[in-house]
Amino acid sequence: MLGIHRSVLVAAMGLLLSLPAVVSSAATSVATPLQQTPDTQRTYRYIDLGVLGDPGSGPEGSAAWSINNAGQVVGASTTDVFAATHAFMWQNGQLRDLGVIASGTVSASAAYGINSAGDIVGQTNVDPANEPPHAFLYRNGVMRDLGTGFGRGSFSRAWDINKNGWIVGERSRQQSSPVRAFLYRNGRFRGLGTLGGRSPLQFGTDSIAHAINDRGQIVGTALPPNPPLHGFLWENGVMRDLGTLGGNGEATMAYSINNGGQVVGESQAANGQTHAFLWQNGVMQDLGTLGGNYSAAYAINIHGQIVGVSRVPNAPVGNAGHAFLRENGQLIDLNDVVANLPSDVVLESARAISDDGRIAGTSCTGFCEPGATAPSHAFLLTPSAR
Repeated sequence: MLGIHRSVLVAAMGLLLSLPAVVSSAATSVATPLQQTPDTQRTYRYIDLGVLGDPGSGPEGSAAWSINNAGQVVGASTTDVFAATHAFMWQNGQLRDLGVIASGTVSASAAYGINSAGDIVGQTNVDPANEPPHAFLYRNGVMRDLGTGFGRGSFSRAWDINKNGWIVGERSRQQSSPVRAFLYRNGRFRGLGTLGGRSPLQFGTDSIAHAINDRGQIVGTALPPNPPLHGFLWENGVMRDLGTLGGNGEATMAYSINNGGQVVGESQAANGQTHAFLWQNGVMQDLGTLGGNYSAAYAINIHGQIVGVSRVPNAPVGNAGHAFLRENGQLIDLNDVVANLPSDVVLESARAISDDGRIAGTSCTGFCEPGATAPSHAFLLTPSAR
């Protein structure tokens, strides 16, 4: 799953919009869902961000990947052309098509990160017939190809950008080469290396940088001398292994870091199941689940509020789970605290959270619960006052 976008930017919604997780069987301890009282309950208002277009011959859909403190949301959506999924930016009720660099009707793009200035990064086709996709920077209404730093036949994808315009992601020298994490700064790529390992596999993963905070701290996943992948924190030229929750048979992924240096992601526990984690001050904490057997934490804001996805009891086989918020030491199923959630919508994953608590994510994408018949769309949740 970690190398699937390289030769052609995948246009099928299930691949282009899937979360960058190594899916495994899941979870050790189970967090008790928050039992809220009328005095403590926070509710949310649901906003369907819609789609750029309906391809007609295939399913429509959209997914949200990131949000900044201005409430601008970025992601990817189907368009009116089959197999032409485009990056979008949503703001104040308007969904804007960011386009694609390549010409041709089936060219695709996706936006994965946005900073406080509204600069957006992601991936776009540049020449689908001859070149793998490239990372892009969208600024002042213009999408710019960042290249790869390697020349023709190479691949890149940008996952995040901080307030200084520093960009992180992954790249490979050839489309079949293992990807490696990069930092792009002042017009130059810098390879971040690995934790000492090197993948022998075509389309493998040596390392990926998923996020960067405004202090320049970078988190992601990388190979140690012996597999599997481990989460890392990179700072001042040094890559630090974050360890695991006790297991070492599945990859540990670090997905987000806030400006306080708190890191979230997913890791295997000693019993072979995978859980969301919070890493801070050198300690990795298991965040549990909503009662199912898997969870992953995708984002953390400056206040330590965490969002992600967790499987729930008695879910259909293949169902990814429910979107969650963790605050005050408890996991909250976001489906339970949205005042205006339509009856045919299930919030599947919460991908990003702003510092004022607005949450962006995606509704159920497949193997949904009975009654969840709405198309999979990007959503925004805005919190009410307590």
